[in-house]
Amino acid sequence: MRECAHARYVIETLLSDDTMLVCLLALTVALPPGPQPRALVDSAIVAMQHTTTLRAARSLRLAGIQHEFMLGNAERSEGPWRVFYSQFSELRDLAAPALRRTDQVLSAGGTKGPDRTTILADSVVAVSSAGRQTGSSHGAYEDLIDRVDGSPERALLLASASPGLAYEKTATHYGVTYDVVSFPWRNGRMRLELDRNTHLPAAIDIVRPYPDNFRWAPFGDVTIRTVFVDWTVTPSGVYWPMQHKVTLNGDPLRDITFASAVLDPSPASADSFVVSDSARVQYTAASKLNFSKFTFGVRGPPTELAPGIVRVADQWMQTLVKQPDGVVIFEAHISAQYLHEVIDEAHRRWPGSPIKALVMTSDPWAHLGGVREAMALGLPIYINAGSVPFLTALATSPHTMAPDSLARTRRLPKLVPVSAKTVIGGAENRVELYPVGGPYAERMLMAYFPERKLLYGADLVFFNRDATGKPTAGFIETEATDLRRAVVREHLRVDTVFCVQNYAPIAWSAFAK
Repeated sequence: MRECAHARYVIETLLSDDTMLVCLLALTVALPPGPQPRALVDSAIVAMQHTTTLRAARSLRLAGIQHEFMLGNAERSEGPWRVFYSQFSELRDLAAPALRRTDQVLSAGGTKGPDRTTILADSVVAVSSAGRQTGSSHGAYEDLIDRVDGSPERALLLASASPGLAYEKTATHYGVTYDVVSFPWRNGRMRLELDRNTHLPAAIDIVRPYPDNFRWAPFGDVTIRTVFVDWTVTPSGVYWPMQHKVTLNGDPLRDITFASAVLDPSPASADSFVVSDSARVQYTAASKLNFSKFTFGVRGPPTELAPGIVRVADQWMQTLVKQPDGVVIFEAHISAQYLHEVIDEAHRRWPGSPIKALVMTSDPWAHLGGVREAMALGLPIYINAGSVPFLTALATSPHTMAPDSLARTRRLPKLVPVSAKTVIGGAENRVELYPVGGPYAERMLMAYFPERKLLYGADLVFFNRDATGKPTAGFIETEATDLRRAVVREHLRVDTVFCVQNYAPIAWSAFAK
């Protein structure tokens, strides 16, 4: 109380002293103003302009080559990643925004695949191939809108118009100082790093969650960072970065090299962005089935492979195993909501039986949707020992913009590493887990039911397919070989194999050929 009274006395004394007040006002006026974010952005706009103005541009034409990293789809969930290459041409309506992109996949032998055209218009995405246009999904839309709005010319104009534009800090890379400004954008924030010397935007970060992208959603606050390289004066009269290097949370996502970039004062033809009514209907239907909203059993009712072993034919197969002391769930696909629907099905079938464990036979990003929810529920999670560091990092990934159950509870995950034969249950429907190993199945597990001579072959059973994608005779040899060798190594007697993929069970004699 004495300290409070003293502080009040000091303040009242200062305010009553005209001389002190004048000094304080003079000091305030003398303080140098902080960086003005709008002035920085305006300087960046001027820096991009050479003989024309950005605000006069109505369309943008791009052409070049790209290599895309297949994040989350490799021997391990931390990469390094496989890559595929493509050549593209692109038209953007800068006022809409709208995009028309035609690309051809480039093979390692140098041949080009058929044209594939992607159109973004009116918040809808459609894809055309072989003369047929089909609706895409909202997840694809979110990726495309990042590309459009994260382009340097559009990002600067968005920043200039944003009432929420703010100065954040300075940053230093490679001995160069940058002023960092940001503004609210969609369900997150866009951040621009402006070179203090050239005033050009050196990099753009988009930080936001992606609930409808089943590979990215588990990571929460995702940072898509685009670094601009090789600024060049183009014939259309502006500076343009001829290379864009894009990362996702620090992992390489795509590298783009432009052969040409033309900002045009003429508007793009509306005919370039036509999406058919049927494609719009398909897009709406696909968006309702986004993975964050995917409903258990939407692709068929559950079936029983053997008493107490139940499968659900969804996007990927979901398996429930009833044991005397509870239920074991195989995989945590799709989303938190989907995991709860799986649990509800278990409780409906076997009232009073607790969920005793979750088995994850692999850890690619496509199969992580419900893992953080399983951690929040405190379920023991059996996983290949090599996957423990990755899942531990996933458990602590930031989810500040859209907190999930784990972010709210801050519960530590119960990870059970499997490095050799591990048994779950001691009687009916006993499960034996084994690491598979091999060049493809480096971090996968297989699950064996000795009483049934039944094998759960993880994500290692794939039919060969013809040019149209239709399954044909035989199996893809690389994945099949890893599984066959593991069965021989562990001396397992298998009659039937089933897997993550949406196939009916297969006789082992047919698979083992």
